[in-house]
Amino acid sequence: MRRLTRYFLAAFIGPLFASAGALVILVLMADLMERLDDFITGKVPFKLAAKYLLALIPLRLTEILPVAAMLAALLSLGNLSHRKELVAAMSGGVHPWRLVRPLLWVGIALSLLCLGMGEYVTPAASRTTKKIWTENVRHAPSQRRVKIGNVTAAGAGGLFYSVGLLDTEKGWMEDVVVDRSDGGRPVSQIRSAKAHWKKDRWVFVDGVQRTFKTNGVEIASQRTFSSLELKTRESPMDLAPPEEITESLGYQSLKRHIRRLKNLGVPTRDLEVDLYGKLALPWANLIVLLLGIPFAFQKSDGKVKAVAFALAVSFLYFGLMQVGRALGQKPWCPPWMGAWMADMIFAVVGAWMFVRMRKPA
Repeated sequence: MRRLTRYFLAAFIGPLFASAGALVILVLMADLMERLDDFITGKVPFKLAAKYLLALIPLRLTEILPVAAMLAALLSLGNLSHRKELVAAMSGGVHPWRLVRPLLWVGIALSLLCLGMGEYVTPAASRTTKKIWTENVRHAPSQRRVKIGNVTAAGAGGLFYSVGLLDTEKGWMEDVVVDRSDGGRPVSQIRSAKAHWKKDRWVFVDGVQRTFKTNGVEIASQRTFSSLELKTRESPMDLAPPEEITESLGYQSLKRHIRRLKNLGVPTRDLEVDLYGKLALPWANLIVLLLGIPFAFQKSDGKVKAVAFALAVSFLYFGLMQVGRALGQKPWCPPWMGAWMADMIFAVVGAWMFVRMRKPA
């Protein structure tokens, strides 16, 4: 059985890499053709243009991997079915589910890979492409601000920061007020002329610390200090207003951003849909296999129809993703349901087809 598993994996992995590579090249060529006039007008050096395209690879790879997985399943199983190898294996008493189980494990591995890339790779890649496009192609000034004035931000544990000047590069702030509340009731306050970031805490210099009575208005105690440490999760970059698009933020970073906005009373429904979408999209790698495998078992009509079916399913999936995103922004639809709608529909259809899977025709 192990030999048969390796044989099926080898038959699937080859088309998977070939499909992913071909689709990435096609998509990058389309991106290059679309941006070519801007690169020429902006006099972008070849090395920088190549860096831009290379930074696009992780972004495009996460988008085309489900298409490549579907195509690989159709081509590999279609070829095995055409050569009657599937019939031969099942004639030996092997159940169809046992034959395709390694493919599903690959689908799970691809989904986990895309989840990891979405958290640790694609945000940095997105920031790189945005920086090159803004500064080197459009020749616009950098959008990254190092010193930011009049910053207000909500933090964990009921903290609220009001900062006159924040330097995210050197890690210090001036004219600082940090209020702590419990259930909306002021508990304590720190006022400081200056503070600097030290690993996992802020060190306040030359200030006043106050605590309030239970009514939240009268001062219970007050003391001055020359130095005061406050251990907190909010680093200088966490306090800075996020200027990146959601593609430039990982799941955890976007989640922290949404939490701060909620503490400030800012509507976050559209961002919540994007947040759940960062979890939903990677699992398309597994879900499309639930559709592709039963179809490949029954059909061996050639590569052209396999490609057409894979593209049709992919367009339908991404179309449903956009519909779900729009619905998720409606008050009556929970954001998670909008983000997961396409996955849920395809998973139900795929599971039904998978359960009904029979021996190839």
